[in-house]
Amino acid sequence: MNEFFEQIAVYFETVPLWPFLIFGFLGVVALMIDIVNRKRRTYAIENFRATIEEELADMYPVHKRWPKNINHYLTVRLPEMHQNFEVLRVFIPQKNLPEYNADWNNFRDFCRNLTDEKIAAAEQSPVSGQPPSNEPDPKEVFHKLIENLLKHTHFK
Repeated sequence: MNEFFEQIAVYFETVPLWPFLIFGFLGVVALMIDIVNRKRRTYAIENFRATIEEELADMYPVHKRWPKNINHYLTVRLPEMHQNFEVLRVFIPQKNLPEYNADWNNFRDFCRNLTDEKIAAAEQSPVSGQPPSNEPDPKEVFHKLIENLLKHTHFK
């Protein structure tokens, strides 16, 4: 066993140390980049969640009320939400990216197509003699779309 350690010691005496220093430096740089990327990812997730929770506070997570002129209300908030969507998109794993894009497109389309008339029609109780509407409740659809977007913030 002593011979083994002596061989290793002789090896380190004859080999130059600069390759080990370079590999050590590269390891430190890689660790620093990983720390910075983790902080950026955490910041992107927090911004995305905060935007949804602040901008849509009346409607999510607990639905309090639909604002007047819902189409305008939602479309005005879409650009900021889209910016946070794009920032978070960088940190989404490649295999989840198509689903993330589809969830955003579904949410965006829902926000653009939702009108006060659709909400009023959904909130009216069905009159006797009329069949119930086949349209899903906008509240449920809205919550489902938000949940689909937020599930992408829970990755490892």
